[in-house]
Amino acid sequence: MGLSIAYGLMKKGREAHVLEGAYLNAGSTGRGLGVLKERNPYAMGNGNEDLVKLAREGLRLHGSLSSVMGINTFHKKSGCLIVAKNEQDLRELREDHEHFVKLGLKDIEMTPEEVQAKWPYIDSESILAGFYSPDEANAHPFGLVWAYLENLKRMGGKVEKENKVKEIKKTSDGFLVKAQSGDYEAENVIVASAIDSSGLTEPLGYKIPMTPMRKEVLISEAVRPFFGPTIERLSTHLQVTQTMRGEIMGTIDWMEPGHDLSENTTQFLNNLADALVPVVPVLRNLNVIRQWTGICDLTPDEKPAIGRLEECLYVCCGFHDYGVTMVPIVGKLLSETIIKKKTERMLEPFDPKRFD
Repeated sequence: MGLSIAYGLMKKGREAHVLEGAYLNAGSTGRGLGVLKERNPYAMGNGNEDLVKLAREGLRLHGSLSSVMGINTFHKKSGCLIVAKNEQDLRELREDHEHFVKLGLKDIEMTPEEVQAKWPYIDSESILAGFYSPDEANAHPFGLVWAYLENLKRMGGKVEKENKVKEIKKTSDGFLVKAQSGDYEAENVIVASAIDSSGLTEPLGYKIPMTPMRKEVLISEAVRPFFGPTIERLSTHLQVTQTMRGEIMGTIDWMEPGHDLSENTTQFLNNLADALVPVVPVLRNLNVIRQWTGICDLTPDEKPAIGRLEECLYVCCGFHDYGVTMVPIVGKLLSETIIKKKTERMLEPFDPKRFD
């Protein structure tokens, strides 16, 4: 998000300086699957349509990002299939289907036989139905970050790695940013540090309530590319996809809330295998290469905090596990908000001061 906002500012002729506390992709972005979805299931009954609009526009911009930036983000319009395994799944997905269709999204209900006919590797007896979007896609998080980084460099922007911000102080003509490698004066400051954002804004009087949510992910050996759409089951948070190199990546369930990224469990491996193999039996003997834990920043209403805290101070965080889809549109809209000094309409529902 920070790189995208800086890119948007520099495209408008502003100077931008990005301070990264660790290495690029050290946080949420580098630990995710890179699935790009517009059928966002969160905040139902609490402004979900605002999330969907933002995700839809983000998904659209991702489609042309490689061409615009001249660097491959490994965007792949693979689609996404959400499966129903039981009657409760089916009821909830049909309610979601009605909601998404009203918002103009493609959400095609398919019978098990239709699913298997289109993707023969899926066992029709393991599901009751599938809900398919051909528009949803994938991108490589590392490719995405690299594209923004290289474009910032071309435009003369500065990105400093391993330079953690310790404190932000207000001054008479802007802000003083105190970081590990020195102090920096800035007219505008944007805090886009995911779960760590509130630690920087709270001393200035702005607490962003967020829960650190941990989730395990794995990647397999590379196999012949055969996967069509990403496969999901919302009730268990199952999500499985195949990379362009052929690796299978997957996740399921949530761990206890917390910040510990060193914990990995055998239970996760068992749960993912138990959920995935009946649906895609051909993966039964797949060799797992690596497993890790990622972290997401969840706000009380499941919607991000994006926008102005006070004159020239902005925040961008709270994206749960759907932030990668919204990267290009949030960077565009927040940079325009900063330049115009007026919140763009699509960002109004995500006012970071709504928790006061």
